[in-house]
Amino acid sequence: MKPITEDFGWTRGEYASGMAIGSLIGGFIAIGIGPLIDRYGPRWILTTAAFIVGGTVVCTSFVTSFWQFFLLQIFARSINQGVVSLAMQVIIPKWFVRKRGRAVAFGGIGNAIGNSGTPLFSQLFISWLGWRHALLILGSSVWAITLLPIWFFLRRSPEDIGLLPDGEQEKSSGKRSTGNERDSGEPEVLENSLTVRQVLRHRSLYLLLVAFTLASLVGSSLYLHIIPYLSDKGMSSGAAVMVMAVLSSSSVIGALVLGFAVERYSARYLLSVGFLLAAVSYIILLNVTTPVVALVWAVYLGVLNGGVQTLTQVIYADYYGSRSLGAIRGLNAPAQMGANSLGPLAAAVAFDYRGDYFLIFALYGILLVFSSLSIFLARPPVNVAASRSKA
Repeated sequence: MKPITEDFGWTRGEYASGMAIGSLIGGFIAIGIGPLIDRYGPRWILTTAAFIVGGTVVCTSFVTSFWQFFLLQIFARSINQGVVSLAMQVIIPKWFVRKRGRAVAFGGIGNAIGNSGTPLFSQLFISWLGWRHALLILGSSVWAITLLPIWFFLRRSPEDIGLLPDGEQEKSSGKRSTGNERDSGEPEVLENSLTVRQVLRHRSLYLLLVAFTLASLVGSSLYLHIIPYLSDKGMSSGAAVMVMAVLSSSSVIGALVLGFAVERYSARYLLSVGFLLAAVSYIILLNVTTPVVALVWAVYLGVLNGGVQTLTQVIYADYYGSRSLGAIRGLNAPAQMGANSLGPLAAAVAFDYRGDYFLIFALYGILLVFSSLSIFLARPPVNVAASRSKA
């Protein structure tokens, strides 16, 4: 953000505007992409999307005016949020039931590596070669790292290649369970996949939607603005990027811990506590004065973010099953992507108007408290079999 806006003289609101519109468009794209992933699998969809996203990053390195940057941001963000992000949320939960939590956690390590490594080597190339060459290298890296593995290794579900979830050798009789009884006292959710129509009749869907929509608004804004925020606090660009890297890499710890914990305890309770503790992190962030405090904050929030991201993928599959998971997540996408688009833009406008991020970050902490409450109230479907028989 800073190198480009300073080079062209754009405001941070202008910089974030294309991303905001792209996120909103991506939410509506996801409605159509979700059922396609359920039916055909993610291979050709993700291969195409990765090629497009990498290409838009490469093209951004050549922009000379705002309208070019604006259109490329819209295009890249809409594909990334409407296709890539949605697919990555449903691939692993479709392959696991009893071990779903740990599988999602292990898969999330790649996300943590990308989020922590990309700012570091991007800053390195910006310092050496400038932001244009950094974008050119970044876009080319997307092509080099993603295209071949996606095409050759991704499949829709274990059943497509003669396997069963969790490596089981034969189907158990009756209805499948997610495995260990959880110690929360909640009834175990059966692995009987509900249809979209059935899910729409459950109050839990709308409470989850509220919780994750508020969280999307907060999270998208933080990741875009944290480096400029810390830089405005007097930290060097290198120190601010290091804090970002620590924030992302620390998520591995939270993902692994809560990935195993959710196999014994309710995802609902774990998420509710996680959002509440994340709200506290904004009190720390608003009082950051030194790099040491910033690093402590980064570890604290990073662990929480890793756990929350893992639990978010698990809870939908645990509640509603995996067969229509893409379609269900796609239905939620417009609201969540709308919030995802609003968050960065709201923070940018707040900064442009006030000259700091204090009020907007304080508001984000309050919104996470409401996310915690909404998750706590979102009890899972109980009589899955009864619901299916009435459909």
